[in-house]
Amino acid sequence: MRPGRLLLIDKPVGPTSHDAVSAVRRALGLRRAGHCGTLDPAASGLLLVLVGEATRLAEVFAGHEKVYRGRVRFGLATDTDDAQGREIARLADADFQVAPAALDAALAALAARRSQRPPGFSAIKREGVPLYKLARAGRLDAASLPERPVRVGPILPLAFDGRELELEITCSAGTYVRALARDLGELVGVPAHLAALRRLASGPFRVEQALPLDALRPGAVGEAPGLSPAEALASLPAVVAAAGYAERLRFGAQPGAGDLAWQEPLPPPGAWLRVLSPAQELLGLAQVEAAGDSPRLALRRQLGAE
Repeated sequence: MRPGRLLLIDKPVGPTSHDAVSAVRRALGLRRAGHCGTLDPAASGLLLVLVGEATRLAEVFAGHEKVYRGRVRFGLATDTDDAQGREIARLADADFQVAPAALDAALAALAARRSQRPPGFSAIKREGVPLYKLARAGRLDAASLPERPVRVGPILPLAFDGRELELEITCSAGTYVRALARDLGELVGVPAHLAALRRLASGPFRVEQALPLDALRPGAVGEAPGLSPAEALASLPAVVAAAGYAERLRFGAQPGAGDLAWQEPLPPPGAWLRVLSPAQELLGLAQVEAAGDSPRLALRRQLGAE
């Protein structure tokens, strides 16, 4: 297969994200591969896997907004905030009742939050050590962890029987849905954990487009599975390089005044843009450094046309 592809993988419950990437490497006979956005072993759904030269684009795809379907179980809390952890609190079904009005208020409060306390059992590092290692060693007070910026919402309740809530959540990259389940329990005054999770979407990509992981047996995939960089990045807004700059860009030259043209207003600083040739070939990626009256773009990646 040609180098530089984005594969959409439907990861089942059980394997780690690293296991999924290893399966891709074996099936395609490649050494360079990596995923964008970890899924816990207990979670299933869409996993973006970059192979070959496309691994240089991980930063672009990792920041995608995500959509999940989850199931929250009330009456039981765990130290990992999901069904894999050690039980730390339990109420008998007869000892609690979650009123629909209280649940609606709690969901609205969660959707308005812009920060989150991460789970103690997570890969976030403190002084170079993953938190889960500190938690396993009993050297972590998870309740004292500082909050991290996130964006949550909308949260759509799909079904609720008084004990379990099925919901669909849209959230920013870096949001822990199991921590949302924990916080939902705290808001209604009942211990809770995330019983199941499936990622439905990452940016413009949907799990319905994905290839099941077990279809990646060696020799079972086609010559060029997945999406080329041009196809994978097609949803990004574009700027067009002037003919002279299109040639200089190939040598890594940064754009100057008049080198790039666009019709729509620029997105906010930090946003990624495709840089196209006058013939609409994908030449590279730029990032907005300043918008408004004094726009400024910086070339971040060079991408030769396939």
